[in-house]
Formats: sequence, structure tokens, C-alpha cells
Amino acid sequence: MFKSEFKRIAEKENGKFYFEDKDISTGLGVRSPNVTYIIKFEYNNSNFTIYNRTGTAYVGEISCDLPSTTPITHFEITSISHLLNLFIRKKSRFKIKSENKNLNYFLENNLALKQLNKIAKKENFSPLIHTYSDNKQKKIITKYHLEFNNWTQVIEPIIELFKNLTDEFEKGIFNISENSYREMN
Repeated sequence: MFKSEFKRIAEKENGKFYFEDKDISTGLGVRSPNVTYIIKFEYNNSNFTIYNRTGTAYVGEISCDLPSTTPITHFEITSISHLLNLFIRKKSRFKIKSENKNLNYFLENNLALKQLNKIAKKENFSPLIHTYSDNKQKKIITKYHLEFNNWTQVIEPIIELFKNLTDEFEKGIFNISENSYREMN
């Protein structure tokens, strides 16, 4: 089931799908399964990698390597636990941190992020989504665990969110006035 879903997404994105299913020796003759699903594709000169691993660890990571010329604005999206949300009663399960109000506005109104929020309200989906940059690279990264039902359902909304962000970063308009930005969007 998961393998066919990854193949479908890879075909949709015109990318490459890689699959590995092997047992890992954990010592004393004990072997543990290790299944890895990887998709790689390009979108507007940005390289996407989807990496999900089950068996010894149930982890997922989706990253987007941006061209070095792309201006990025840093942000971080974390999850508010179901328990904490019972007390603070926020509409969103996500907490957006960015010093740029235009980026906050963009993320708060992004349809893909809203879809991820719906999944997070129903499932135990708790991603960490953020940007990273140094002298050599610029990235958007999402890390999450796979310990919830149908963990493949988050892949396409994350891809869509990343595509939206890369398009918006390419415009280079996050540093204009709030009113001008909102009029444009």
C-alpha cells in the first residue's frame, strides 16, 4: 500500500522513487526490519527529497534545497499538543514563529498548511517545519514521526506548502509593507 502511494506521488511530480527493504542486525542474532521510501524531484530549480523510514524508527523528513540566489525569510512551525490545546483552545494545532508579518500572514492563509492542520487535529501528526540556511545552502525542512494512521496523507500537502513557499520566496516580496503585501494577496 505505502509503496504504491509513493510510486504514485513520484509519477505525479515527475520524480524518481527509491525503495529499500532490508533487515538490520541489532546484535545477539536479533534482526529488525528497516524499510525506506525515498522520492526525489525538482520544482523551479529547487530539489525536493521525501524520506520515510519504518522498522527501527518511524520517521519522515521532507526537504527542499533552494537555489543559493533565492531570498528566504526564516520561520518555524511547531505543533501544539492535543492536551495543551484542550486548555488554550486555539483553532490551529500549529504555532508559527517568524519575525516577518507578511510571512506569518502567508502561512496563516496557506491552503496546504490548513489541510495539514486538519490532519493534525484528527491524527497524532506533529511536524517541525522550518527554514535553514548557511553559507552553502538554503532549505525548507519538515520532520515528523510516522506513528499515526495513513502517514502518507501528509506528503502531498507538505509538497504543496513547499512549492507555495518557494514561489513566494522567489518573488522576494516578504519585505514590502504589510498593506501592500495583503493587497497583492
